[in-house]
This record gives sequence, C-alpha cells and structure tokens, in this order.
Amino acid sequence: MSENTDQKAPLEHAPDWQLRYDECSTRWEREGINPAFLHWQGAGCFAGLESVIVPGCGRSPEPLAFARLGAHVSALDFAASAVVFQKQAFETAGLGAQIDEVDVLNWQPNTPVDALYDQTCLCALTPEVWPDYVRKIHSWLKPGGRAFMLFMQTGKEGGPPFHSPLETMHELFDDSLWVWPDEPYFRADHSNEKFELGVMLTRR
Repeated sequence: MSENTDQKAPLEHAPDWQLRYDECSTRWEREGINPAFLHWQGAGCFAGLESVIVPGCGRSPEPLAFARLGAHVSALDFAASAVVFQKQAFETAGLGAQIDEVDVLNWQPNTPVDALYDQTCLCALTPEVWPDYVRKIHSWLKPGGRAFMLFMQTGKEGGPPFHSPLETMHELFDDSLWVWPDEPYFRADHSNEKFELGVMLTRR
C-alpha cells in the first residue's frame, strides 16, 4: 500500500514517456536483465530482501525478477502502457506486486522498505529535481536499506537520459546520509553506446 497525490498531473520535470512508447522511441530498453542486476544477485546483495521499490520500472524484467526472489515489489512508472505491461507480466507469472502509474515525486510507501532499484528513473528526471528525488529515495528506505543505483554515463549535455557524473552523484548522495562502497563500480554497457555505473548505496 502507498500514498499518492496528484498522480495524473502533467509532469514538468520529465518528458512524456507514454508518447515515447507510442512512437516506439524506447532505446533505453534492454533485451534482458541488466548485467548489474546479475552481478549484485551473484554477489548475494539481494539475499534477505523482503521489500523493494523499482521506480521508473518501464517494461524491464527486473520487477518480476525481484518477485521471483521472494521480495514484495512496488513497481512505479509515469507511463500507463508500462504499468499495463508489468501487470500483465505479473499476472502471467502468477505473482503479485504493487504496480502504480504515478509521479515518483508525489508518491510515498506506507512503510519504509529494504531496497530500491533505480535503473532508469534518476536519469529520466531533469537535474533540477534530482535533490527532491534523492530525498524521496532516502525517505522510502529503512535505515540500513540499500539503493541499487545505475548512474547513466552519456558524456553529453541534455537529455533524457541525463548524464549522471559521479562527482554530482556524490554531492546528491551525501556521505552524511549515505554509505558509498569503494571503487571500482560495476560498468553495464548498453547497445545505445552509453553505459551505466552500478553503485550499491546504503542509507544511514
């Protein structure tokens, strides 16, 4: 269960993602599970997770993968068709989840969760609202909860996706509120010639 306000309001801090789906302009989508997910899973980072939020879930397979690991999943997206896709995927698999069409900046779970998996949400938001989004993430997680972040690296100005340089990410995810792991971070290359840096942050 969750609270949500103004979920149908126009988004000034993100593009019209439903239009992108309608136009089949979805180059951010991968053909399968993100290799960073598989890396973290193989390292045992998902062991014991009872609850996880996947904001900007799109049509990715990760929400269902988390459910198959036994976690309660909250999958969130701006686009109606992405929500329909996830609901059908879970129904076909015979598994349950909370799947909502929402503006993530106006959404809050009723209780904090164990983990968050952000593959395409932060980089889809305009940088002006990144501090608001990071505060949201912090409020969603339990103390000691983990934020599995895929920081998009484009090396270019503008977006989406918006370049997420590590220097800026360190400022956003301040050491007083987050524990950063040691480098190197996992590199997940993408067919669109961009790549993500996978960083598992721990909420203080």
